Amino acid sequence: MESFFSAAVQEAFLQGLCTTVWLSSLSGILALLLGLLGAFCKLFGPKWLKGVAGLYVEGFRNTPLLIQLYLFYRGLQSMGVTLSPEACGVLALSLYTGAYLTEIFRAAVQAIPQQQTDAALALGLNTLQTYGLVLLPQAIRWALPPIGNQLISLTKNSSLLAFITVSDLFLVIYKGAVDEFKPVPYFIEGALLYMALTLTLSTGIHGVERWLFSPKHPTTNPKAARLEVQP
Repeated sequence: MESFFSAAVQEAFLQGLCTTVWLSSLSGILALLLGLLGAFCKLFGPKWLKGVAGLYVEGFRNTPLLIQLYLFYRGLQSMGVTLSPEACGVLALSLYTGAYLTEIFRAAVQAIPQQQTDAALALGLNTLQTYGLVLLPQAIRWALPPIGNQLISLTKNSSLLAFITVSDLFLVIYKGAVDEFKPVPYFIEGALLYMALTLTLSTGIHGVERWLFSPKHPTTNPKAARLEVQP
């Protein structure tokens, strides 16, 4: 146990943890952008664009993430495209999670009464303005819990990046457990670190959710968001 708690081991854990946080954060941001774009295409795009968005969602939701990782990591190499393992990991995580977020955003927008869309268009807003200024702010409130679940899943799924040689937290755990033949302390330490990450993320999401549903928030209190029309 002494070697497990040595400074060198703790430094390796810290480096792996930083890698996991960085790659998960970047993948989460890209996944949110992909989800918004995919939902917009499915809701307001022409027929062919809706079809492309549908193929993207079904293709990535219905295949294992690990296979997608290897397709990007090995498949691109076989076609002469060389990306770093980290880039392949971010690409796979973003596309995989973005497919789920597309459906979450789509369902949240469609839950808003149609009268609000009609009113926005009647006031002269175009489709993009209606989506960005009227529908999306309301949809995010109701979509936040499932969005949080997907971001937590993304953080845990990032452990699969170790299979394509990314030096993340899981790879540090696995190598330490095998090299020193101490699986129990290493995996317990790793589980606690992943739990700390997801609990921190969950706490932040709950904080945002409380703020969005607070009486002072514009989408909760219409008077706070009222526009004064000058004669």
